[in-house]
Amino acid sequence: MLLQIIYFLLIGWWVGLLGAAAGYVLCVSIVFLPFGLILLNRLPGLIFLNPPGEACSEGLPHRHRVEELPFLLRALWFILLGWELGFLAISVGYCFCLTIIGLPIGIWILNRVPLLLTLSRRYG
Repeated sequence: MLLQIIYFLLIGWWVGLLGAAAGYVLCVSIVFLPFGLILLNRLPGLIFLNPPGEACSEGLPHRHRVEELPFLLRALWFILLGWELGFLAISVGYCFCLTIIGLPIGIWILNRVPLLLTLSRRYG
């Protein structure tokens, strides 16, 4: 946890911001759309070094893969609402991260960007 905080304060905040900007630029074209979505879905890993998967609440702390929703549903979500909600979540999350009091809320919001963007449940 301490490593993640140090990483976020020194590197993660600007790497995540550059990754989000690059992801949105890649999503503009049809050819690079998959790469943009991959980059945007991995934002929690870029910003906070979070491993993909879902944290288990029982037993020893470990993570496991969760089953994703069908691709067509996720693509439709991204086209209709996801790209707007993802941009809003990134903007609001970074604004909260600017203050010490809002930092936990900002981290929580930024960890949910893949869910809002493409309904990806890899990060929790």
